[in-house]
Parts: sequence; C-alpha cells; structure tokens
Amino acid sequence: ALDLDGTLLRSDKTLSPRAKRILETYIQQGTHVVVASGRSYDSLPQEVLSVPGIDYAITSNGVAICHRPTGQKLFYSPLKPTCTRQLLSLIETYQADFEVFLDGVPYADADFVAHPTAYGLPDAATSYIQTTRKPVHDLFAFTQEHIQELDCLDFITIDQQKRKILAQQLAQISGIYVTSSVPHLLEISDASAGKGPALRRLAQYLDIPREQIAAFGNEENDLDMIEFAGVGVAVANSPAHVRDCADYVTQSNDEDGVAAFLERYQIHQQA
Repeated sequence: ALDLDGTLLRSDKTLSPRAKRILETYIQQGTHVVVASGRSYDSLPQEVLSVPGIDYAITSNGVAICHRPTGQKLFYSPLKPTCTRQLLSLIETYQADFEVFLDGVPYADADFVAHPTAYGLPDAATSYIQTTRKPVHDLFAFTQEHIQELDCLDFITIDQQKRKILAQQLAQISGIYVTSSVPHLLEISDASAGKGPALRRLAQYLDIPREQIAAFGNEENDLDMIEFAGVGVAVANSPAHVRDCADYVTQSNDEDGVAAFLERYQIHQQA
C-alpha cells in the first residue's frame, strides 16, 4: 500500500523509472500494489495509474476504495450533510478558505486556482493545483447545492494560529475524521474514513492477512495504515513522529526510498 506525494513520488511529483520497474516486478510475481492517497481519484497521477496491474486505489484518505478495471467502488463513505453544514458554519465564522471533493473530482475557488501563491502556497504547488482543481466562482453556494453528495472537504490555511483554532473547532464536531497530508491543509471526511480502516477493509476483501501487508507513507494521514500493516515503512523525509511509528525507515522519496526498500526485501526473500 503506497502513499504517493512525499513517499512514492519524488518532490517534482514524478515516478522514477527505478520505482516503476520494481512495482512491475512485484505485480508480475502476484503481489497486489495498491495506491493509498489523500488525493481524490481524479487527481491520481496517470504515470502511476498506467503501471499495469495496479487494480485498487484508496482515495481521499480512505473515503473510497476503487477497483480500477471496473470502476466499481468497493467502499464509499461521503460526508454527512449535517456535518457539512457545521463545516460551512465554521467557514463563515472564520472566513476560512476551502476546497471540496465531489465524485472523485476536486473543486476550489477560482481565484485560488488562478493564484495559489497569493494564498501562501509555494510556487511548486501551482502546477499541481491548476491541473487538478476545477475552478468555481461561488464555492460556498456550490457546496450547499451538492451538500448531499460531497466526498470530503479541506480547509486551506498557512496561518498556523488559524489552523490551530480551526482544528480545535473541528474536534467539537462528531461524525468526522480530520487529518493532514501537508501543512496548509486540514482534510475532513466522514468518521469511517482513514487510510488504515480502508486498508483493513481491502485486506478483508482480498483475504490477505495484515502480516502479509506492507504500507509506505510520510505524513500524519499515513499513520494509521503504517500501524495497521504487518510491515510499516516511513521514508526518511517523514516527520519524527511518523518515523517513530514505523517498523522501518527507508531513504527519502527523492532517493527512491520505496524502491530501495522493496529491492532489499526482494533480495532478502530470495536469499
């Protein structure tokens, strides 16, 4: 089970030839290689999806589990409208910037999509935002219109004091799961979500015991799946608390840490 950003993918959001080769080798040997991302389905990178045999994707931090060859959702747990209304109230109260996800597609304020750096995001985020987010001119009204069918919702803020206040307010709302994959986001979904619970559900579906599962990640939203897997692996660029929870720490994402671990494990198994 592979987190993408900051884990499998390099910092420039690309999949290295080395990583692609080792994934193909494992798939050819009968191993399930599963994407486990905070990204929505529509935002998953094509160069990862184009690797033959990646049949399952855990998306939006476990909101959905998709069987890619058929498009079937093995699991899907959208935000409950009662929770979304409380989130909209917080957005009004704190003038919070946000984005929403609908049927695997991310939508954001048109001005944010046009100028992510004006919201404090780094230059490197611009291409990703502009190629994955669909711009909406009245996002609040759009969210109200689709309140019955939202996958999840993210608060966007680089102001750490505001983030702390929002996190405290979110802790008062029941029925939601809150996590973060990058410092400027608070990612909110239904309480049943999470990469760990999703991986557990997929393992049960495939009849694979946790002892035969390895999970790779680098951030807070990867913790529960790293802890669930029989082999939990953090890349070296992870925060200390993520590295501490892992069974192993491999090289950084820019040093092909996932590929390096899988290559060593393969050699060890064959020895």
